[in-house]
Amino acid sequence: MQKVERKKHGERRHGRVAGVLLCALVLAGCVIAAVLLTRKAEEKPEPARQPVTGSIVQREPEELESMTITPREGESWTAVRLEDGSLALEETKSGPKGTVPPGPIDSAVGEMLLDAAVHLTYEDVFTENRADWEPEAADFGLAKPLVKAVFRYTDGTETTVRIGDSADPEYNVVYYMTVDGDDRLYAVGAGTVKDLSTDRNVLLPVPKLRIHSALLDRITVRNGDGSSRTEWVLKGQVSDQDAAENWMLTTPFTYPADYEAMKNLKDSAEQLRLGTYVDTGTEENLEAYGMKEPMAELEMHMAAGSTGTVGTEGVYDVSDWEERTKTLTIGKAKSEMVDYVLYEGKIYTISRFSISAFTETEALSTAARYLVATPLNSLESVTVEEDGKEPVRYGLIRFDEEQAEDDNGNTESERTIRCIRNGEEIPYETFAAAYERMLTVTVSGKLPEGYEAKKTHTKYTFRTVSGGTHTVELCDYDGIHDAVIMDGCMEFYLIKGAMTELP
Repeated sequence: MQKVERKKHGERRHGRVAGVLLCALVLAGCVIAAVLLTRKAEEKPEPARQPVTGSIVQREPEELESMTITPREGESWTAVRLEDGSLALEETKSGPKGTVPPGPIDSAVGEMLLDAAVHLTYEDVFTENRADWEPEAADFGLAKPLVKAVFRYTDGTETTVRIGDSADPEYNVVYYMTVDGDDRLYAVGAGTVKDLSTDRNVLLPVPKLRIHSALLDRITVRNGDGSSRTEWVLKGQVSDQDAAENWMLTTPFTYPADYEAMKNLKDSAEQLRLGTYVDTGTEENLEAYGMKEPMAELEMHMAAGSTGTVGTEGVYDVSDWEERTKTLTIGKAKSEMVDYVLYEGKIYTISRFSISAFTETEALSTAARYLVATPLNSLESVTVEEDGKEPVRYGLIRFDEEQAEDDNGNTESERTIRCIRNGEEIPYETFAAAYERMLTVTVSGKLPEGYEAKKTHTKYTFRTVSGGTHTVELCDYDGIHDAVIMDGCMEFYLIKGAMTELP
């Protein structure tokens, strides 16, 4: 048989190694010889040969009219090619739980399927005689194919292929395949098999959550009965310079939230991705997938605002967003690593690991351990009040000093900061060094439940450039510790004298 040049469909998308394929085909050939041709035991095996590759279908994409896929397990589905070249799923019953809604197929999946339908190739021909393999069709998985595919073309013709089991179970590189109206038994590559075995639920586009960490101002985790489990709320506006350091834990108790903990939560929210489409959110399906008594509900609120990204051409694109709320209802587990989730009336899968950042995070672990939450670049002033002493106020004045032109004629400016202590200027560098040390002070332990604060002996009031105010108060807890009150909230204590002094 003359070798037919083919488009290397499988190699382009799956990167198989030629040597492995050759070995697998030789192995498969030996298996076929043993089963199909029933050679005598004493007969010597045939020498290894080069695979005979070629094309079964070689058409232009616009020639495809539709394709129907019937898997060994599960429901069949039909996709039609639209005028714009994309594929759309026809309405198909999905069993007793509901109906797969018709609609456009995901563009990436559709392109893959379209390519398989118009460039169908084979890796080898095991035999050209139907009588050699048909009596043993069940042994090759062809009596009940792993997948049956029917391709219909605009000229009124169609091609039906049936793919059986792996011809090389150790490597799973090639599979048995027949074509209706053709007597030959083919070897088809695993790449084509994988494409044509695409589950119908993977066909539909999965919506993007589009959660922007810079616009988040509330994250709420609720229990299955709707009661609030954990909640974090931004104080102020998302546009504030110190917004990242200005979050509060509001449930199950109220306390300033840790900067790093909130950064991780917001990053986790931005990285949330839905898995695959499962079913519509009918009453029956909500019950079946655990949405009637969910494990948890995650709600993320984003304020109106703008975000910017650098495109592939290096252009900074700005997008404006309206106020939005994204709600995910987490149902029963699909597996150890995957849960079912309800989003906008439809059920999808989702990674349990991505959700666990919210559902398994203990509230106390997100409470601020650092006493001073206002970074130096966001500080406008700090006032220190101690019993028996005059209050001391440190104010920062920022302004730009214009510098001389450089060799290119550009004018540079440098920000200058002055520090005023009770009306008198002190070196800003001295204040900054002391303030940076204060930023490293952390609490020593947690106060017991029911502890009642005593009279405050030291109070720090921090005012930010965004107009916000934060307070830290210290009062006697025991002989060597002070209870800490941050923004009116009390959870921890501090070793006496640990709060560093300002100049």
